[in-house]
Amino acid sequence: MIMGYEKKVAWNSSMSVGEETIDTQHKKLIGQINKLIDILSSLNVDMGSLRETGHFLYTYIKEHFAYEEEYMEKNDFPGLEGHKKIHANFIQFYKDFQTELKEDMTSGNFSSLEIEKLMEKIKKYLLDWLVQHIKGIDQEYAKYIKSHDS
Repeated sequence: MIMGYEKKVAWNSSMSVGEETIDTQHKKLIGQINKLIDILSSLNVDMGSLRETGHFLYTYIKEHFAYEEEYMEKNDFPGLEGHKKIHANFIQFYKDFQTELKEDMTSGNFSSLEIEKLMEKIKKYLLDWLVQHIKGIDQEYAKYIKSHDS
């Protein structure tokens, strides 16, 4: 294990937005980011698994955001446009992260220092961002929809 990283986040009920599909998607996203941390923190990084997990996450993030935006639109959530911008920024961050990861993997210099930098980014910008987004911004549409449901 590098720098003592371990899975630091597990989905819990405080993250629920009250919509089963979205809650399931959030659980899966958190699980996949934790998997990315596991792969990078192993002593012998499996490049195939790393590429596969990275690609899966990119595809899944886009699908999840599209579903979530459709759900907000269907329920006339007034903050939809702002939420879409936040999602677009995150997708751009993840694309840049993937590019950096690919460059590091093919540079022939994929040392523990590069891995530690990537781990910090994954933890801070993927996992922590996602959890804060779910517990904060996503709760806004959950409360709005719940209060207008009936």
